Amino acid sequence: MEDYDELFEMSVDERKHYIQLNPTIVENLLDGVGKEDAAIRDKLNYRLFIQLLSENALSEKMINQFVDHLFADKGLLSNIGESGTGAVFQRSYSALYLAAIVNADRQLSYLNKEQLEQITQNAIDLLMKEQDLRSYVNLQSGWAHSVANACELLCAIIEHPEYSIRFTFQILQAIRANLWKDYVFIDDEDERFCNVINALIVKGIEEDLFIEWFEQLFDQLEAAAYSQGYSALWYKARTNQLNLSKTLYFYLKFANRHEKLRSIVSIFIQRWIKLG
Repeated sequence: MEDYDELFEMSVDERKHYIQLNPTIVENLLDGVGKEDAAIRDKLNYRLFIQLLSENALSEKMINQFVDHLFADKGLLSNIGESGTGAVFQRSYSALYLAAIVNADRQLSYLNKEQLEQITQNAIDLLMKEQDLRSYVNLQSGWAHSVANACELLCAIIEHPEYSIRFTFQILQAIRANLWKDYVFIDDEDERFCNVINALIVKGIEEDLFIEWFEQLFDQLEAAAYSQGYSALWYKARTNQLNLSKTLYFYLKFANRHEKLRSIVSIFIQRWIKLG
């Protein structure tokens, strides 16, 4: 704690010089990415990392240390599939750290295309396979919010100039998968999903792709009702889809774009909200 306080009190140049003389600080930050104690994880480690990144105090070698550690099994995909364990913080905060790196890389250009594509694929896998859907855990642990932070990372990736549009369909399918995870999202996850969709729209992806994907959401809902009946899983999926649809409608309306998609979204909302 005292070491952190000293670091935060330094000037920008002093802090940069300290990091150059003490590169082991990177290892300390990496070890603390997924700590369950929010006071250490958020207020110390993540705060310091963002400060160092914004001040350009981390060398290219240091940034690549973070990327190598965070993008795969030790980070984004750490114990993926588990629920109710502390591993969710490692996955979630790996996504946050990587989102910051990818955003910074738009100016720094440290990442090569292969690295960005590896991060993209693993971010999609995280969003698709995450089963620990907790948002706020408790006072000591703070927020898990792995799904929301996976969306944050995907937004950063999509906004990067080297984003490969071939990942677009996988991203949309990962969002779709979350609607059927037998859980009703309650902490603005629908907005996070729509942030990803909006980033793809801004990227210039064809409107027809979104229309087809959106219609398939409700085709799946209708097919499940006929084949399995109105189960608890079905109602949770319906709630998630309507929340996503309503948020998406207003995103499109306020941005005044994609009138055809907005009209279709409106039609489905009106049709399905009557089932409540």
